[in-house]
Amino acid sequence: MIESCSKKRMVIAIACLISLSVLVLIIENELAPNDTRPHTHTTAHPNMTQRDMCYLHEEFSELEECQPCSDLEIKSGSPPVCGSASYRQKIKCKRTGEVFRKCDRVVWLEERHFWIFETVMGIVGLVSGLATVFRQKVLDHRILQRIQRQVAAGV
Repeated sequence: MIESCSKKRMVIAIACLISLSVLVLIIENELAPNDTRPHTHTTAHPNMTQRDMCYLHEEFSELEECQPCSDLEIKSGSPPVCGSASYRQKIKCKRTGEVFRKCDRVVWLEERHFWIFETVMGIVGLVSGLATVFRQKVLDHRILQRIQRQVAAGV
């Protein structure tokens, strides 16, 4: 079926798919900040105190976005959430003060991984397309040479 499409139709179809993908990305990006699902685990680490878990029973405000713990923080276990999780978020509980809690995802890190993946796939697609065009030209040239030999032989 795809062989029967003209170049113009193929270009239009590809443009529609690309614009639809961009539209979905924009919509998902706009909806992400409104996501109210909790991104934290409530399991306690042995080194965590009640003070470190104040966000479970107090009002709190987020001071920082979710960040990955550094190697030093993971090895030392300071803050305590880095001993059991790879990501931490700084919050301020109303009565207790500033503490860290663990979180599930780092938005900027996920976006970076997505764009790296998209770039690699774009490059692979471009190289594949160029290889296909080159191979088609070689095959066309071989067919043309075969026809020229047949005409020269008088067939």
